[in-house]
Amino acid sequence: MRRQQFKYRAFLDMLFGCLLMLIAIIFLLKSSEETTKARPPNVIYEVVLTWNGKSPTDLDLYVRSAAGNVVSFNNREGGPGSTISLDHDALGLRNNRLVPGQEGVITEFHEEIASFRGVTDGENIVTIHSYSFKDKVPIKCTVKLIRVKPFREVVVKELTFEATGTELTAFRFHTDQYGNVTDINYLEAKLVNPAIGGY
Repeated sequence: MRRQQFKYRAFLDMLFGCLLMLIAIIFLLKSSEETTKARPPNVIYEVVLTWNGKSPTDLDLYVRSAAGNVVSFNNREGGPGSTISLDHDALGLRNNRLVPGQEGVITEFHEEIASFRGVTDGENIVTIHSYSFKDKVPIKCTVKLIRVKPFREVVVKELTFEATGTELTAFRFHTDQYGNVTDINYLEAKLVNPAIGGY
């Protein structure tokens, strides 16, 4: 009788292990689905810029689509025929603090987001401009290219700024006619003042 129980115990242990793996897979699929649901339904790609929420420095996201439209804080919709837009413009501490005497919670980072509602065959460019540098030490920011559905971080780039007026290229990415990213490079580009250095 004891020998039979010993045989079944190994089987039960294996069955319990499989059950735990199944639960873990379901949990991972659920969290991925929730991340995707949190994104706007009509967006194909997002470019997300973040930096320290306690920093007074104002960084600006510039994105040029393959169709030639450029979005930034002073051209949020990208002009006629644009399928990209700047969804949020962070201003450093100017719009990331509570009114004196008010209680609440504020995020730990500044964030700017540009959305692609459509893509064409060609190269898209992303640069970051230090509009107003007010920190006493160099600051780092992170720039991500996110494929919304299915959710995937295509590229993540970290940049460091030390002065006002600096423009750094985060990345360039080539999309095909089907909306797939086919190439990524880091060649320098100027979107703030294209006449100096061009694309």
